[in-house]
Amino acid sequence: MDKDRRLAFLILKDMEQKDSYSNLVINAYLKDGAGNPAFIRELVYGVLRNQLLLDWNIRQYQTKAGRLKPAERVLLRMGFYQLAFMNSVPSYAAVGETVKLAAAFMKGRQGFINALLRSFERDGSVLKVPDEKKDGELTFLSVKYSCNEEIVRLWLDAYGRDKTEEMLAASNRTAPLTIRVNTLKIRPFELKDKLISKGFSVTEGSLSRSFTVEGSGLIDTEEFKNGFFQVQDEASQLAVETLDPKPGDELIDLCAAPGGKCCAAAVLMENKGHISAFDYYEARAGLIEKLADRLGITIINASQADAAVLKEELIGKADCVICDVPCSGLGVLRRKPEIKLRPLDEDYVNLPEKQNRILHNASLYVNLKGGKVLYSTCTVNPAENRRVIDRFLKDNPDFAVETERQLFPGKSDGFYICLLRRQND
Repeated sequence: MDKDRRLAFLILKDMEQKDSYSNLVINAYLKDGAGNPAFIRELVYGVLRNQLLLDWNIRQYQTKAGRLKPAERVLLRMGFYQLAFMNSVPSYAAVGETVKLAAAFMKGRQGFINALLRSFERDGSVLKVPDEKKDGELTFLSVKYSCNEEIVRLWLDAYGRDKTEEMLAASNRTAPLTIRVNTLKIRPFELKDKLISKGFSVTEGSLSRSFTVEGSGLIDTEEFKNGFFQVQDEASQLAVETLDPKPGDELIDLCAAPGGKCCAAAVLMENKGHISAFDYYEARAGLIEKLADRLGITIINASQADAAVLKEELIGKADCVICDVPCSGLGVLRRKPEIKLRPLDEDYVNLPEKQNRILHNASLYVNLKGGKVLYSTCTVNPAENRRVIDRFLKDNPDFAVETERQLFPGKSDGFYICLLRRQND
């Protein structure tokens, strides 16, 4: 039995049973360096990105099979995905190794698994989609791009067909690996030369301190261990650049873990001033300190706190506040494809109210005229973005929008950035 496919199966089965986040489960299974990480990630993320499409096609071959058990469904998804998408995998290996897994984990069902895969293979291993005229626009888009109908409907209502399909297609592509240069330790061109000399492909991003890097083993390099860069999408980098904190500033980051934005801010501040970084979970606050230590940043003090609860001792203390609130994550589906498979539940409905409370607290922490609040999310849902700002401005006429940008999934993650500035003493 192939150990890489076995690990991919266990990861996908774990996620199916526990509704876990892909990056956490994958990292847990691969932490000991087992198997071929690149193959396992490709198979796991490929299945997740195309799960509804795979399930729809499996059902076309499943008429007499009855209800599939979760483990059987996972194996069939893996087999169909390898046959349809992984050109480097021979058909005999895609079928044979999947059947071996079935023999090991669900004895007696390997014949059924083999029959479905062989039927799909005989038909050319081509995934079909619903007939839009017969089944409707919503079902067609949901299945074609493997995205829950509730998310598709939300985007259609907010942005129309063309933009919705553009975002759905972008969400199915692999996200690039983007880094931010730590200019406290190295100049951008020096880091670029070092990485190129080690065989990496390095492309300059749209921001002065950003690069897109291709190649395996980046976080195993001495450059990473020495804190010459941090991994961070350009949209997240742009948010901090928009805030533009200065050396000597007093900055507060309310939802800071794992620390990317407050560490980027510390670099812009030339490691001068002070940053109070908070996160709801104490363990995640520790991640901030770990990142800051690797980057050589000494001005960050990280601790646990609930951003939705006002800390009176901080009122009027900050020159600028980062308010990167908890959100639906609909702008980062390419990184967390499991999100697009889930319905929009009660927690989602309550998000704008929580976001408004956090933003209100952030506004109280800002000092006199000129103080800045950065409100940001990694979503493309207007209810969590502009509508939250509209409500805030109605209740706080002493603030005004200085910069506002809605980035859509594509070149960067989907991201909302709004810089608010206090106008009056």
